[in-house]
Amino acid sequence: MVLFASVILSAFLINPSNVPGDSLKKKPAPAALMKIVEQVTQQPFKSNGNEIELEIDGLLVDDTKTKAGKDFYDLFYSSWEAPPEAKNYTITVSEKPFRLSNTIIAVSINENLVYQAILQPRQDILEAMTSQAISTTQEYLVNYQEIMRQINGDDMSGSGIY
Repeated sequence: MVLFASVILSAFLINPSNVPGDSLKKKPAPAALMKIVEQVTQQPFKSNGNEIELEIDGLLVDDTKTKAGKDFYDLFYSSWEAPPEAKNYTITVSEKPFRLSNTIIAVSINENLVYQAILQPRQDILEAMTSQAISTTQEYLVNYQEIMRQINGDDMSGSGIY
């Protein structure tokens, strides 16, 4: 019985006379549209190939869990000024619990750890750590941009023959 059903089913699937034709009537595209499509396809694609631009640039992400961590993030956010040539980066401020009322605060740029310290809930220590984290982060961004400029510069391009 199963063999008979599979033979009948395969006969219907193989026979093209059982397949209905296309029910939509195809109209040729207007000449003006065809001309525009041809103009667009013949234009050369302009890309420098070295950089990938992000739409959201310089994003600050808060991943803190305690009041002290939130205070650190708020101070960091209010005092943060990005270097003018910095681009394509995301800064994440994260926090991990530590002993007693202390936590470990970490600042990372594009998932690279830049600054890490034990955070205490005292306001004066919090402000000092924030200014230190900001200066370290800004230095990292400036150095990163300089290194990328050197790597992609004219000195590093060539045939590869020494």
